[in-house]
Amino acid sequence: MIRKAALLIARNSWFRKAILGLPVLRDLAGRFVGGKDLASGLATVRGLNARGLKGSLNFHGMHAESIAEAQTAIDQAIDALQAIGADRLDAHVSVKLTKIGFDLDPALAEAGLRRILDCAARTGGFVRLDMEEAVYVEDTLRMFEAMLSQYGPERVGIVIQSYLRHRRQDLDRLMALGASIRLVKGGYREARDVVLHRRVEIDTAFHEDIERLLRQGHAPAIATHDAEAVAWTKTVQKRLGLGQDAFEFQMLLGVKPDLQARLREEGYAVRCYVPYGGDWATHLVGCLRRLPMDLLGAARPHRTKG
Repeated sequence: MIRKAALLIARNSWFRKAILGLPVLRDLAGRFVGGKDLASGLATVRGLNARGLKGSLNFHGMHAESIAEAQTAIDQAIDALQAIGADRLDAHVSVKLTKIGFDLDPALAEAGLRRILDCAARTGGFVRLDMEEAVYVEDTLRMFEAMLSQYGPERVGIVIQSYLRHRRQDLDRLMALGASIRLVKGGYREARDVVLHRRVEIDTAFHEDIERLLRQGHAPAIATHDAEAVAWTKTVQKRLGLGQDAFEFQMLLGVKPDLQARLREEGYAVRCYVPYGGDWATHLVGCLRRLPMDLLGAARPHRTKG
């Protein structure tokens, strides 16, 4: 039900506008979304840093429909990198190729990404290239590899999705290049011949990839809210004799904050994905489907009388 709602919001601009006006969603957005603009997103990151958590800023949305929209997303990433550097925040910037114009013109997206990474090189920043639907995977990897060869793993990283059926070699391909990899289970609705659909298969693939990445990866990030996957990561880390600083956990802002705080108290690095501006409604619905139904009431901010 929640997944279908997310798709409806993403594809129907009229419905999205109506949803954005609902007070309950605007209340919930305060927990899961960094704010309506970069200033709000930066303020959210400062709050995370004060609690010992890292941030990853993302001007939220996908599939820019105009060159102007793509240019805005490019400028937002550059502004975010400049602000992070100036304020010495512990944060990265995350970018989706379709948000910076890949659907309109791949050359436009590549030029925009180079502008973003040039700024990262000047400011000492880092940019994570998000992975999108399966049809974009190979193009994303090729563009990433070109950027990696020019800017290095200190400036640009990539995301790999474990649930893809026919892409298991991608992890080895990227680890061999010394890439900085963010590992996720995967979250897009895809055909059964493209991705694993059974929970046990997805979990098994993710656990296998976690171990491979911890064995051979370069400053890997394990992105999960799954307590079993977190426990497995710790088990592998200890079995391999790795320090807690050999990798970091990554989670969405507002999802399982108690788990985030506990991991930080145990000495692990935790980075929160902080979306702001853009199309925040689809991100919000995606966050809600990660919460048990009995916690949805608790997710809504409490209002005091008076």
